[in-house]
Amino acid sequence: MDAAAPDFADAFEAVRLKLLASGLLGAANVSSSLALTAIGRGDGVSTVAIGTAAAIAGRDDGKVLLVDGTPLGERCAALLSLTAAPLVGSAEPAALDQHLAAVPGLGFDLLQLAAPPPQAGETAAAAAWTALWQALRQRYRHVVVDAGSLRSDAPLRWAGWVDHSALVIDTTRVTREMLEGFRRELRHGGPALAGFILNKRKFHVPARLYRALS
Repeated sequence: MDAAAPDFADAFEAVRLKLLASGLLGAANVSSSLALTAIGRGDGVSTVAIGTAAAIAGRDDGKVLLVDGTPLGERCAALLSLTAAPLVGSAEPAALDQHLAAVPGLGFDLLQLAAPPPQAGETAAAAAWTALWQALRQRYRHVVVDAGSLRSDAPLRWAGWVDHSALVIDTTRVTREMLEGFRRELRHGGPALAGFILNKRKFHVPARLYRALS
């Protein structure tokens, strides 16, 4: 990925505007945190997360953080050709600076995590992570999280910490049947999804696909 391309943020400006219009992105002087996930691996969550963070950073005065919150925590850094020391959830807030990496040309910072955050019921781990999360939210107006695929428990873990979660859909691979099956799975436990982003859309999306998402 050519992260320094001048039109990269512009390519995701429509996504930023949709998030803003849908209330998933804080307006001026309002902070926000958004986790992005997908039905399966390879749907483009990392690329959309990077592009969304770049679009926000290019149009907002507040600081923007992209968190690679997937189980391995390496995808975004690899796409951006960056090396950053993964942050362990039990670390002290004072240790944040050594784990944050500025992304050249795109205007936001990157944080890699060694593992997704704990669930709220995991008392000891959750207490340590709460201090880290509060420190990040105070430092950054907008936090975009690459939560990876719903085939892991990472998106469900992130749902307990972020303001909203949204689903990235690869329109070249998804079918109505897949979406209906996915909705049935969510009813039996999964993160509450506040919206969706259609990725790789090079054609008109049939109305039945939108109905399957509603």
